[in-house]
Amino acid sequence: MSDIQEKSANGGPDVAANSPTSLQNEASIGDIPAADADADKECEVQKVAKSEEKPQEASKDPRENAIAWLNSLLPNAVHKVNYHLLDWAQHLAVEDEGKRRPLPGKNDSVTKNQFLGFLRDGVLLANLANRLQPGTVETIHEDDKARTKENQASNINSFINFVKDKVGLADDQIFTIEDLLEKGKAGYQSVFNTLLQLGLKTQALFEQKGIDVDQLVQVASQVTQTNLIQTILNFFRRARPAQVGFFALIASIFFI
Repeated sequence: MSDIQEKSANGGPDVAANSPTSLQNEASIGDIPAADADADKECEVQKVAKSEEKPQEASKDPRENAIAWLNSLLPNAVHKVNYHLLDWAQHLAVEDEGKRRPLPGKNDSVTKNQFLGFLRDGVLLANLANRLQPGTVETIHEDDKARTKENQASNINSFINFVKDKVGLADDQIFTIEDLLEKGKAGYQSVFNTLLQLGLKTQALFEQKGIDVDQLVQVASQVTQTNLIQTILNFFRRARPAQVGFFALIASIFFI
């Protein structure tokens, strides 16, 4: 028996245990916890990065994001909001009640097309600019002169210059002449947003009555509630007696 074998048999140092292969295995085993820790840290960093990159939900407050709020409304609610925004603009722009034009639509509701049509000649917009900043529009084309597309564009352009230079709205908050004259309903949101942004700044910049945003939100909310109640009532009219009894119980839980 060799000396090496005798030492191993007698409890001496195990050569195999101290072999390069064994040492490498031990080193690998010892490194696993550290590697796992590094991997865990890397995963955690990636999760944080992804959470920071995740886009936040658009605000539904008209003061912060008018377009997102508008898109969240039912069509009937949009029509009510349109009416109140036009009503505010005309009351401010035209002091003489006898000279105010009847607002379009019915039951205090104005569709998108009616909203755009009422503003399309630019007369109300130009008068609104002059009311807030007298003399800002030198020539307003009204009555028969407002029938030509050229004069309409002139009125609208005067208003656009006003909200850009005097109100300080950003380019992405200002509609274009094409939005109002050419695009139809595709330009509605831009026109609505510009007028609302002006209403939000009117009190602070010109000490005139601004748009009552809380009223707009309340009007839209009332329409939503009314539609919900009407949907339930319509169901009751169509439902069989057994179904009516069950859903009447459910309705009483939520509405009483």
